[in-house]
Formats: sequence, C-alpha cells, structure tokens
Amino acid sequence: MPTPEQIINLVSDHEDKTESLRERMDTDYDLFRLNNYTGDDENDGFQKYTSNEPRTFASKVITLLSNATLMIRVPQDRKYRDEREISNDKERFLIGILKSADERLLKRLLQPVQEQLAWYTAIRGWYAGRALLVKEEDGSTCVDITPWDPRNVYWGLGKDGLKWACYRIKKTQDEIKDDYGVEVIPAAEEEDGTYVYDFYDEKENTVISDDGVRLKKATPHGSPSVPVFIGAVGGMPPLQSEDIGDTSEDYGESIYQADRELYETHNFNMSVMKEMANRSLKQGIKVRSPDGSKTLEENPHLAGSEVALGQGEDIEPLGLLEVAKEMGAFLALTQGEMQRGALPHSAYGEIPFSLSGFAINSLRQGVETVVQPCIKSIINAYSQICNLITDQYKTGYFAPMQLNGQDRSREWFNDEITPEVVGEGGLIVVEMLPSLPQDEPAKYQMAQFARQGEIPLLSDRFIREEVLGLQDADLIDDGVKEQLSERSTPLAATYNLMQSAERRGRDDMAAIYFGELQALMIQKQMELQQLQMAAMGMAQGPNMQPGGAMPGGAMPGGGPGQPPNGRQPGFPPQTLPRPAQGVPAPTPVPQAGPLVPQGMPRPGAQLTEEERLSRIGLSGPGG
Repeated sequence: MPTPEQIINLVSDHEDKTESLRERMDTDYDLFRLNNYTGDDENDGFQKYTSNEPRTFASKVITLLSNATLMIRVPQDRKYRDEREISNDKERFLIGILKSADERLLKRLLQPVQEQLAWYTAIRGWYAGRALLVKEEDGSTCVDITPWDPRNVYWGLGKDGLKWACYRIKKTQDEIKDDYGVEVIPAAEEEDGTYVYDFYDEKENTVISDDGVRLKKATPHGSPSVPVFIGAVGGMPPLQSEDIGDTSEDYGESIYQADRELYETHNFNMSVMKEMANRSLKQGIKVRSPDGSKTLEENPHLAGSEVALGQGEDIEPLGLLEVAKEMGAFLALTQGEMQRGALPHSAYGEIPFSLSGFAINSLRQGVETVVQPCIKSIINAYSQICNLITDQYKTGYFAPMQLNGQDRSREWFNDEITPEVVGEGGLIVVEMLPSLPQDEPAKYQMAQFARQGEIPLLSDRFIREEVLGLQDADLIDDGVKEQLSERSTPLAATYNLMQSAERRGRDDMAAIYFGELQALMIQKQMELQQLQMAAMGMAQGPNMQPGGAMPGGAMPGGGPGQPPNGRQPGFPPQTLPRPAQGVPAPTPVPQAGPLVPQGMPRPGAQLTEEERLSRIGLSGPGG
C-alpha cells in the first residue's frame, strides 16, 4: 500500500495527464445546466437567448437508458436440469445483489445504479464506481455498489487491468467524523470542505485527507482484484497525435460531441431574433427640440399615451432594423444539423401525421445511433460489477446471503444462495433492451411461428429463453404443464371446479361437483378393474387358475409350489396361446361346395357301387 504522500502524487500526476478531459466534462455539464448564454463582449446590452435543447436532449436519452430493461443471464447450454437450476440460482443471486445495492443507495438519498450510470454515460462520457461485499460486525454481508462521478476518479493501469484507483471528493468536517470517526480541521482556504482520497489497490483500501492524515487504515477489501469498475463511452480508442497534442478529451465522448459548438451558434442566432422582436415592440424614437434638450417624461409606446410638445418640438420613430435575408435559411440549416447530431423530432412526439411501420423503424434507427454507445457502456459496467461481486462471493470469505427480487420471468423469489452454487454457475451475459418504438407483439408471433408444424423450427426452451427473453424456462414449462394437468381429464377439471365453488362460498355448487366427482371416481375404478381382469385373462391359459397355477395347485414344470430350474413359477411365454403372444389367430379355411342336410349326397360327389345299385332298385352284393 502506498504512503499518503505517494497516493497524493499519483492522483496529481494523473490529473495533469487528463486535464483536458476533465475540462470537457465541465463544459458539457454547463450545457446540461443550461447556463445563460452570454456571447461576446460586443453583445453586451443586447437581448440574450439560451436554448433548452441540450437539457431536453439529455433528459430524453437519460430516460431511455433508465427505463431500458436490464437482463442478467447465465446461458444454459447444459442438458441436465439440475445444472440448469444452478445457472438459474446464479442469475437470481445477481438480480438479488443489484436489488440490494439499489435499496442501499435509496436509503442514502441516491438514485439506483442504472439511473446513475445512465446520467454519467450520457453527460460525462465515462462510468466508474466501486463494487464490494462488506462483512458487517454481526457476520452478515452488505452489498456496496456505488457509482462514482468520473470527473473525480483517478486510476493507474497494469498489465492485467487496473492497478489502483482513487475517488477524490470534498467532504465537510461533520461528514468525515460520521464516516471515519476522525476530526479534521480544514485549511482556511478550504472552509467548504476537505478533499478525501478513497484509494484502492489490488489488495487493500485506505482513506486519507489532502493533508496526508489517514482517515481509515489500510484494510484488505476481500476482492481478488481492484474492486472498481471503470470505462469509456463510444468505440473510439485512445490515440496519440503530435499535431493535435492532447487527445485525452476525445476518448470517451458524451452525447454532446456532435452539437457542442452548434449550441453556441444557435443561441447567437436566436438572440438576434429575440433582439429584433424586442425592438418591434419598443422601437427607437427621435425627439426634436430647438435646443436638443427635450426628453419625454411618459412612454410614448403605451396605448393611449399623450405627450405634450412645444413649438418646434417633434417625435419621429427611427424605423425597424431588419435581419439579413439569409438569416432564416441559416437558422434552418443550423437546426437541421443539430437534429442530425441529436435525436429526431419524432422522438419527442412531434409527428403531425401518421407514419408507416417502415418509417417508424427508420426513425428508431436514428435514435439507436445516439443511445447504443451509452447502452453498450452500461452493459460493460454491469458486466464488471457482476464479475467483481461473483469473484468476491465465491471465495467463501462471506457468509451465505438471503436475497430476494423478481427474475426475468416476473416470478418473485426469496432464497439463500450459497457461494458454492455461485461458483458452479456458468458465464454471465448482460443485455439491455431500450424502450424504443417497436412492435412488441412481433416477438410473440415469431415465437408462435417457430414452434408450429409437424417438426418445429426451434425447441420450446430455446424460444422461451432466446426469443421471448424469459429467465427460467424450466419453471415456465412446469407452469404450462400444471395448467394442462388441470384441464386434461374430466376428473381433474371437476375437482378444480369444486374447489373454486367452495372458495367462493357456493356450498351448493360444491356439493353438486362433489357428487359428480364421486361418480367419476367410481367409474374410473370400474374401468381399472375391467382392465385388470382382461389383462389377467390374457396372461392365463385355458387350463390355468388365477395366479398361473395348474389344477390341483401344482406349478407348471415342477412340484407343487416349486419353480422349475430356479425360474419364476408359470408357463414360459412360448407356451402361451398364439393370441396371448401377439400372433393373430389363423384364418379358418371355408368348406368347399354347398352345405346339404344330413344323409343327402353332396352335389357332384362320386357314388359308391352300393349307392348306385340302390338308386336303380337293385341290391348290392349279397342282397
């Protein structure tokens, strides 16, 4: 851990290297605050106009980012359900951690994490903060996720990432005493507060004042790495240029990067228009008098005013000034460029006519151009937060935590999740869906199309997780099957109706359904008995008694009650009748020729010698 003097030197050196970046942040904050436009010294005494465009633009972007849907997922690429349950528990752990952090911030009169990150990424162009699990005196674990103002964050990089980070802000004497139990008397020039350095390295954390006093001794923070998340907005990497010089202000830009200079031009143009409008209301006048000392005691611009004039005195208007003819076109071009660098007017609801779906999607792309860099930065911030908290928790240094919240399936949970479960979970994936104009039912139509047909295009679990964005697909599947179980059989449907009538106080209807339920149960029992008897009849031969015994109680193939050769009692399957073995019975061969009464010869049959002689009245041999 560096000494207090070394910490102050590290912060001072980094502040000098990033001076232009911090000056740009201050300029952007002035735009957000709508500081009054002053113009040049030549414009003193004239009307000034300050546009609200920077604030409305920022408010719209911050609102889109704050209302975006945050999803924490652990991809479930494992086929066993118990492994998927572990991934779901890790998702619930992270959701509960973020909810606990937001509750702690609200108690300190601060905004939730997502809202603070939305403001910092939009206005500062950077995000920063600490993510720590803190062990309390009673052994419980507290979640400390606190975003920092990047304007006051200083850091140093090593080969594996952050080597140290420090947050420097001013605190009053009472705040220092309440937080650290140390009394610090600020210098005379710092009566509004004392700078406090909250310093973190790879192992420890310490807090010092600007005069080198340790407000908190070096303490292990329990994180395998520096417990600080930090990053820049946008895709521009850090560059070096000998012609430009310091390029640190270009790394991590705010939403004002395209319109920062246009706002001043727009305010000047509108100030000119305001001055002309004011002069039309009260234009200049020329007063004539013999000695030139005549002044007007009353305002001649008021309706019905009367001005007394003497001999040789007169009042004459000076006439109205006109702006250049190109003023209107120049003003329109300026506003158009401002709109291209910011949000289209349709994002504010300024649509005088209806639009098609294609037009809405085109305008939506214009909004995404501005919002997406901030969204990606917030995703990176949450990814760093989740990884830092997970790495700290799975070390086993902290006690198991009881967490609650609402998962992506809109199911509330209140579970104790152990470090072992978090350590066995998969990788963390963070997604954010901004609330932009889009057709929400399209997702459900796509999901329905994907599961139609004899061979569905996608599995139900994939559709629920990837297309619809639900968290616990197994839980949803269980709910669907439970609903089907209530309606699939008449017995289950009657039972549910009876319970519903009883809960509503309709005892008469409940009694009716109770009778129906009994009748169905009796019918079901009779059907089961018939099936059992039929099955037993198929398994028994024609000379067998129930249970497979031969007449007299002897078991086939051995003595009474003794299995032959150690086998189970009963006939082997090969000795069963052909129908019992699943072989169809042979088809009987029909009798050839017609059927005749008994004693009558069959037509066409050959007669014996005795029958032939009998027919002609002669007896046979020996007759």
